[in-house]
Parts: sequence; structure tokens; C-alpha cells
Amino acid sequence: MVFFQLLICVYVSFLIWDWWTIIKNDKSQWNPWVVFLACAIVFMPGMYKNSLYFPFVLYTFVFTLLIQGIQWFRKKRVSFWMLLLCAFCALSYTVYGAFHFQERIEIEYSLETEKKVKPTRVLFFSDLHYPNGMDIGSLEVLVSKMAQTDPDIVLIGGDITDEQTSKKDMEQCIHALKTLSKTADVFYIYGNHDLQPKIWNKKFTQSEYESNLKKANIHILNDQIAESHGMVIAGRSDYSLKRKDRISVETLLKSVPKSQFTILVDHQPIQTQEVMDSGKVDLMISGHTHNGQLYPFGYLMDLYWNVDLRYGLQDRGELTAITSSGVNGWGFPARTMGSSEFVVIDIQEK
Repeated sequence: MVFFQLLICVYVSFLIWDWWTIIKNDKSQWNPWVVFLACAIVFMPGMYKNSLYFPFVLYTFVFTLLIQGIQWFRKKRVSFWMLLLCAFCALSYTVYGAFHFQERIEIEYSLETEKKVKPTRVLFFSDLHYPNGMDIGSLEVLVSKMAQTDPDIVLIGGDITDEQTSKKDMEQCIHALKTLSKTADVFYIYGNHDLQPKIWNKKFTQSEYESNLKKANIHILNDQIAESHGMVIAGRSDYSLKRKDRISVETLLKSVPKSQFTILVDHQPIQTQEVMDSGKVDLMISGHTHNGQLYPFGYLMDLYWNVDLRYGLQDRGELTAITSSGVNGWGFPARTMGSSEFVVIDIQEK
């Protein structure tokens, strides 16, 4: 988190200097210190990552570098009007991202297994990050939409809250999710943001958080297993929070027979090989990646981040792995890569 904030400060500072240099050269008659102050006033708010101003400044930075590359290739200078064009493109793309962010869609998958199972519908969602880009009204609409899929099992893949969530917001959010437990078994695993580990002034305690989940009839699986509709549901602790103490998949599933259909929920789509080696997991479901959230930065996950599957469905022998882009987003209420989604999985015997 600290590294990420430092990175933001570096590129915003560079953007201010870059624009100042270009404008100073193109508009030599303008007072350079007034220009510098204007650039600082316009772009410094972009260091705050919990608003739409963040993607606007980020995309201004990207488009500015792009136009500089084009002009360098053409061996021509960048003019002031080109900078204005970059800002306009960034603003337009951010506005698109803000509207697209609010379009929460249903993604459907169908799985057939040779194991003995009853036809079962599983609803999975993660990364709600309430109340980013939402209020209680839009949350209730979302919950109603998910409940209408008529699931037998509901799996919540973590990060329903984050560092911006107040205690009141947390209580409000979990209470709204209680609707899902009226008609289905609901299971929850921790994400890397839920308990606000990155900040010292936490708004609520783990005890308060878990107490609200229990009141909503939401079962917590933290390196634990449960059974529902003849299937085993295994919930792993989050890798970021319990990297050293997280028990192995083999230990977690020690008592589970190979003949029983098993779903493993892990907030982060990692250590898939360990899951495969256990020989007991039929379906692994994750979130966390947001499918990048901002184009084209999601592709960096494929190059650097510790992620086995950024998005979608992948068959890996006897294991099917699914990673969702999340039903909401982190930090800023905008999405230009992927969709805000919840996942419905129909499982039946061949």
C-alpha cells in the first residue's frame, strides 16, 4: 500500500513537471510560475486514489506519454492544444468508466461432473468494497438481483468491505446481505481488505465484523470446511493476511473423500498447482484481481503479479478454476477493463 502510494506521487509529480515544461516551451509569453501552480492545482488531487479524479489524472498521464511518443517519432514538438486533447480524452474515458462501473451483470457457467451430485446452483460474488460507488439503495437492488437467480449455495469471496468502510457502512452492508441467507446456505471467506489491515485507525474490530456476519446467518470459513447440498465447501484464509500460518490444501481437505464434489474458495487465484496436487478439488473460485479494473493495467498482472488466472474459466485436468472480476471495484468508482459481475454456476452430474 505504501509502495503504491509512493508510485502515485512519483507519476503525478512527473506529470506536473512534464506539462509545465511543455507549456513553458509552447507558451513562452506566459508566466512560468503561474503555469506551474496551475498544473499542480489541476493534478495534485490525483494523488488521492479514492475518487474519480484518480483515473482522470492517470489517463491524462498515459495519453500525454502517448502523444509525446507520437510527436517524438514525427520529430515535432508537443503543443498546448495537444495537452488539452489528452485531458479531454482522459476525461471522456473516465466518464465512460464511471458509467460502466455501475453496470453489474450476471455471468453464467455450467459444469458437469462424474461425481454423484444433485443439480445445484451456486452464486459467487466478491470484491464488493462497500460503499465505493454505492449507497444502501443500490446495494439492496444488487442483492435483490442476485437473490432472483435462486441459488442453492451462496459463496462470498472476500473484500465486501475495505479501508474506506466505516463501522456503520459495514453493519449496513452485512445486514443487506442477510436477504441471501433466507433461501440459501451462505458462506464467506476473508479477503485482503475486509479487516482494514493496511491502516492503523481501524473503524471496526474483527469481533464486531464476525458478529455481524453471524447475525446475518453467513457462515465464516477461515481455513475450514463445511457441507451443503452434498458438496464440500472449503474456504481458505487470505494469503496476504496469513501467508505463513495458512494451512495447506492437503491438510484442509484431509477428512474429505475424493468421491465427494468439492468447491474451494480462495480470495486470491494463487497456488492452483497445490490445489490440483491434492486431487480432491473439483472447482476453485476466486476474485481479487478485478480483471485489472483500469485498461490496460490488468495485463500487468499476467506479467508480474502472483496470479494464476486473472479472469475467466480454465480447465486444468480434473480441476475447473474460475476467477471473477468482482461485483464492484476498489478505491475509485470507475472501471474500464472487465465488467462488474456476479457469477452463477450450475453444477450437475453427467
